[in-house]
Formats: sequence, C-alpha cells, structure tokens
Amino acid sequence: MILDDYEFKSCFSDYIKQLLIEKNAEGFIYDSAKYILIRFDKFCLNSVITEAIITKDLVHDWGTSNGNEGRSAVGSRISVIRQLAIYMASGGMECYIPSNFSDHHHKLIYVLNETEVTDFFTEVDSYVSGINADRFNRLAFEYKVLFRIIFCCGLRVSEARKLKIEDVDLESGKTMIRQSKGMKDRIVFIPKDLIKLCNEYLALLKKRYGIHSKLFFPAANPEIPLQAASINIKFKYFWNKTEHTKNYSKKPTVHSLRHSFVVIRMNKWMEQGIGLDGMIPYLSRYLGHSSVEDTFYYYHQIESAFKIIRAKDTASSQIIPEVKDYEY
Repeated sequence: MILDDYEFKSCFSDYIKQLLIEKNAEGFIYDSAKYILIRFDKFCLNSVITEAIITKDLVHDWGTSNGNEGRSAVGSRISVIRQLAIYMASGGMECYIPSNFSDHHHKLIYVLNETEVTDFFTEVDSYVSGINADRFNRLAFEYKVLFRIIFCCGLRVSEARKLKIEDVDLESGKTMIRQSKGMKDRIVFIPKDLIKLCNEYLALLKKRYGIHSKLFFPAANPEIPLQAASINIKFKYFWNKTEHTKNYSKKPTVHSLRHSFVVIRMNKWMEQGIGLDGMIPYLSRYLGHSSVEDTFYYYHQIESAFKIIRAKDTASSQIIPEVKDYEY
C-alpha cells in the first residue's frame, strides 16, 4: 500500500488528516503512525463507527490483539490513537485518552494544583511536634525545608534526602545533584527566597541543636540521611491535615511534589505564551530525565493541560506532541 494514495473515509477522517498535517509541519516523518491511522480508519468503517468520539470502549476494541500481535505492537497501535485523542481534546472534543498501554508502564501520579500546594505547605509550616524534645523539634523545621526543596527544584525524594551541604552554594543557590538516576550529575538552582530559609535552617542545626553533619537533611542520627519511609509518612500526615484529602479517592505521594513542579511550570509557560518546544529540553535536563518523552508524560496526564491549550492555541498549531521513539 502506498501511504500517500490512501483516502481516509471514516468519521475521524478530518481529525486524522489535520493531525498528519500538524505532525508533518513539525518535521516528523510519521509514516509508521500514518500506517496505523489507516488501519484505524478501516477498523472504524468496518465496525460502523459513525460518531467521531474516542471512547474507552472504542479504545478497548481497537486495542484487542488479533492473536498474532505482541504487547509492543498493540501498545504502538494504542499509542497512535492516544495521540489522535490528545489532538482532538486540544481542540475542545471530549475524548478518552488511554495511558497504560505499553510494556514500559508508568504509574499515574496525582498532581497537586496550586491551591493544594499552598494548603499543603500551610500545614507543614503550622506543624508543632507533639513531643517537646530537640530531636523532634529539629525535624519539624527540617521538613519545612525538605518538602520545599523537592517542590521548588523538582527533585526526586532520593536526591533531596541524600543532598550534602558541600554541594549547595547558599549564596547563588547553585546545587549539584550527584550520581542520581542513571548515575548522572546535574545542576539545579534553589530560588532566592528558599536560600534564605536554608541558611536559617542550617544555622539552627548548628547553633541550637549542635548538629554538624555533612548531610543537608540528617536523620535523628545525624550521620545518616532522612529515610524515604519517614519522609513518605510525614508527607501523608501533612496532606491528610488539608481539606483536600476528603475530596479524592486517590492520594498523592511525596513524589507528587516533583510532578506538580513540572506541570505548574509548564502551565505558566503556556499561559505566558512561551513555546514549550524550546523550553522542554532545558526542563528535561534540569529534572534529570533521559529524554523529553519522560517530561512530556507528566503533562499528558493532566486534564488542565487541555484547557490551557484550548485557550492559548485555538488554531491547534502548537499541539504538545505525544512522544514515541518512532516519531524521531
């Protein structure tokens, strides 16, 4: 079959053709995806699909293996329809957007909006240890700084808890994250207002509590870092103190702060009219991602993203790309 000779005829034909134009204009060859879209077009015709709405049932039927396909092939088919769904959603259509469809599964993370972030830190700042002892009072202050660094710098929990004082320049905010995921070093910058809090925190450790650890966030034993389990427990404690805990069946984790940093940052760029295509590579390196695909994944899970795209990109000329290896 010659791809250029095929004429799309299903109820999705206009959306498919517009998506192909967008992808080609962005420089993607997109032939393998076009082949899958041709198959999808024929599938819709044979199944007598007459309404251009991507539903969960439609995705399920389309994603059912024919018996000769492996999970990777099925995943590729669903991935392309996901891109079509995202394209349609960006133009105002209500679509089901599949997510968990490949061999390499991503666990969906709850992302806090700005109100939830503010309320979470209100609880962190108002926390007073129930036990009036140096050990617990010191940790109460420590959590105020720890959770802010995770959120404001988009750090992984392991990166924050293992941070060493020697790796942080508390004048410029320049911070070296060493041997993180993939055994790579990278540099992040602590915001100016947070630098002030960090200086107060470290001074408190030394002067009031006599702690002279090499670690930025020492545990009760100052020779070892705060443990991930303790950080997770404390995050849940503060989150459960907010009014938002009763509104959702799915609970955020401490890693949600990192995701929230990414999504809020990208939303602000979109609202300011700053093109994501030029900024995402920098953000991806800042986060320590191995590729921009991982960074875009955060954003593709957020319903608010589509509202911003519709408001700022009514011509659908700058659709956030669904990123898969075969596009490059």
